[in-house]
Amino acid sequence: MSSERDVSDKDIPWGQKSSSMLLSLACLIIVLAGMKQAAGVLVPVVYAFFLAVLSFPLLRWLVLKKVPSFVALAITLLVNLGFLAGMITLAVRLLMSFNKDLPRYIRGLQTYINEFAGWLQDNGVTEAKVAIDTLFDWNQLISYVTQQDVVTRLGSMLGSTFGTVASFLAGLIMVLILMMFILMEAQGTERRLHAVRQAGGPDLSGLLRSATDIQKYLGVKTLISALTGVLAGVWCWFFDLQYPLLWAILAFVFNYIPAVGSSAASIPAVIEALVQQGTGTAIGVAIGYGLVNFGLDNFVQPHLLGRRFGISALVVVLSVVFWGWLWGPLGMFMAVPLTMVFKVLLDNNDEFRWISVAMAQKKIRHGEVEVVGYDLADGEMLGGGASTEIPGGR
Repeated sequence: MSSERDVSDKDIPWGQKSSSMLLSLACLIIVLAGMKQAAGVLVPVVYAFFLAVLSFPLLRWLVLKKVPSFVALAITLLVNLGFLAGMITLAVRLLMSFNKDLPRYIRGLQTYINEFAGWLQDNGVTEAKVAIDTLFDWNQLISYVTQQDVVTRLGSMLGSTFGTVASFLAGLIMVLILMMFILMEAQGTERRLHAVRQAGGPDLSGLLRSATDIQKYLGVKTLISALTGVLAGVWCWFFDLQYPLLWAILAFVFNYIPAVGSSAASIPAVIEALVQQGTGTAIGVAIGYGLVNFGLDNFVQPHLLGRRFGISALVVVLSVVFWGWLWGPLGMFMAVPLTMVFKVLLDNNDEFRWISVAMAQKKIRHGEVEVVGYDLADGEMLGGGASTEIPGGR
């Protein structure tokens, strides 16, 4: 037996591997703590980047139509500003109107829940009413919604990033300014990254490929969210609810939160239907939301995306929890794109590429488990971006 052995990863002592992983984990915890503390700066930067990625096709189309670059940039910014300003203004006005009726809805919901508690108690669930009264302090809840205005409550919900109206407006202006400069620098990015690599810097081509994937994901997600909002609004109007436009906007916005957003958006509409028109209408509204979300998420969206992005469903849910903990509700909206970027970074790191493989979506074909995006059977190199396209394939 030869005494010479090839040096490989399996020859590295486990103690050395464990020490390296513990050191990396400690560094990761420090980085995450810094990201959490710097949310007020990082969140606007992240949103500016993703808005720029989403808006770049419009800018490129205008430039291809021989529109001067500065005019094309101005039009792109005005489109974004007009959409955001219109959406926010309309939503706040509807919320202010809804806020006046909120105590009535809370009282109506209290009646239904007390009746349900009484039914449980009559059927053998002892002290159900006591448990419900302990769980819900209705008087305090009504006092809270009547003493605070809508804008203040929205600011508190968004957390430390945008706690007040002034900080929200400042953050929005910062997002638009950063987006403008990102779009100005977008042309020639590929050549610049190539020059960085030629100068001895890191190979960032994977991030450039992931930007295309993120652009496609955000574009399709925006279209699906718009369809969700329109269908939800029409469904609520069909059942003669008082605020169908508000629920349409809510469905559009919350659909960006994967896994739980669409379900959460249906709750206020179902409660209004329950209080206004009874159990039958509430069930009808809930069924409508379920059919819309199921149809769009399981049929239309996969068809538009082609192959799904290579992140498993469990990772998607965990990413919502993680980014929500790190950056609050604003982090939840960008959970999937941020996780895709994180996956690309891991893809291009030899030491931690296995984490990217573990995050990938799995599927069963002919009784065998395949990792989407990694054609391991053909001996391909792992990596190549966040998309589910098999390396080397078409």
